[in-house]
Amino acid sequence: MKLVRYNLSKSSTERLGIQLEDGILEMDRLADHLNCPIPLTMRKLLKDHDKGIEQLMAVLDRAKELHFDMSQYLLSESDFRYLPVIGDPEKILCVGLNYVDHVKATGADVPVNPVFFNKFPNALAAHKQVIPLPVISQKVDYEAELVIMIGDYANSVSESEAKKAVLGYTVGNDISERQYQFQSSQWMIGKTFDFFGPVGPALVTKDEIEDVNNLSIHTKRNNELVQNSSTSNMIFSVERIVSEASQYMTLKPGDLIFTGTPSGVIVEQKDPDWLKSKDLLEVTIDQIGTLCNQMI
Repeated sequence: MKLVRYNLSKSSTERLGIQLEDGILEMDRLADHLNCPIPLTMRKLLKDHDKGIEQLMAVLDRAKELHFDMSQYLLSESDFRYLPVIGDPEKILCVGLNYVDHVKATGADVPVNPVFFNKFPNALAAHKQVIPLPVISQKVDYEAELVIMIGDYANSVSESEAKKAVLGYTVGNDISERQYQFQSSQWMIGKTFDFFGPVGPALVTKDEIEDVNNLSIHTKRNNELVQNSSTSNMIFSVERIVSEASQYMTLKPGDLIFTGTPSGVIVEQKDPDWLKSKDLLEVTIDQIGTLCNQMI
């Protein structure tokens, strides 16, 4: 299931829909017409995601059984605005140096354990949201990343148990201001400028993806391919990352984990062409979707 947080163009109320090939299915209106209960927001879904997904599936099955004209419940992109897949995560963790080609290109040492840092919720942005370059920015870069959303509490879990804690996956762009990232040994200030963590467009539940550790991932900048890799090239798998993080802190429903970027980022270039106003970034991960953002 591909879950989308959105609001209607003339409303600020958060809604939870399902992404189909032809648009976003307006689940709250459909469920209301069928007199069926569903979770109306992502946070409500996270309170009991198994039950919530069952309820959403029951609405789809009932509508099919009654031969509902589903086109009457589809929203075109002119009708709504995407929201980040979660609006209020307690934690946004990120893993650095998780692709060997990127590690080699930057001259760093290959890590023996996941390298964690963080962003804060102010960095969240949505699919198709414009992202302002900070006034003080000098060296802004893109980073295509697979992003994990946690669905269940996890503390000190093993790698074999880690997948149970995952609700699903989305596309992320770990936008980074390199001048400030490397100003100290702590990367945080270069990573968490406002809107420097776009995610979306949808959260794809884990049952939809056969092997999350073998998905193509690439970035286009102004329609030019600049990153092209696969999650199979990650040093640390999804299971290892979740397990490792859970040794240090309790992971909670709604927490996001960015899993690292492959080579092709600007900081690797001999003559870096940093991001500029009007640059369009498109990050695509197979089976999950394409996240688009324009810098301003």
